[in-house]
Amino acid sequence: MNYSRILATACLLMFHQSLPAQESAPADELKVIDLRPPEEKDGLGLAPLDGKCNKDVFRIADVASDPLKVDVLKRDLEYALPVSAERKTLTVLNWSIYYNKQVNKGGGGFLKNIGVQGYGVPTQEDKGKQPGSKCSQKESAGGWYEGKEVSGIYFPLVSEFTGTFGGKPVNVRVVFSPGRKLEGKFEGGEQDTQALIDTVHKTAEQLVIALQ
Repeated sequence: MNYSRILATACLLMFHQSLPAQESAPADELKVIDLRPPEEKDGLGLAPLDGKCNKDVFRIADVASDPLKVDVLKRDLEYALPVSAERKTLTVLNWSIYYNKQVNKGGGGFLKNIGVQGYGVPTQEDKGKQPGSKCSQKESAGGWYEGKEVSGIYFPLVSEFTGTFGGKPVNVRVVFSPGRKLEGKFEGGEQDTQALIDTVHKTAEQLVIALQ
């Protein structure tokens, strides 16, 4: 009987030791509380923003990435933030990633403003267009960007994050320029998904900077 009890105890100990770290709920695990409103989490693909200043600007649904963007953000922060006896809680109050397809009409042309970078010369119809939102940031419902913030010729993704860390407010904004043309549907396409995940990584990088 004693031998059986010892064997059972040894097997149980081996089982617990084999569990992944996340299942053991370590004391220093980063806690993330998602308090975003439903419109920032629900839906499929792209949701257009309302208003004349927001034409061609879309909010990207959470399900456009797998894993979900909040899970990717948490993983990135756990790797990047210093380990402490008790990590503080990150509360997500607002966080949307937008796909902004707006361009401005003005002098200089799109490619002259940001550099040719090996791409073809624009057509006559494109020469009067420059990257950037049509209206001011105050007039935009989300996803606003300036032409000088992009580094390529493809429409950017704009990440806008508002939350708290350890009770202190933290705000981060990222403008990500894809390195290639996207399908632009955000319904599971490889290039769309990769651009979205890359934007989340950039958001995490800026959060680490803000938190430190």
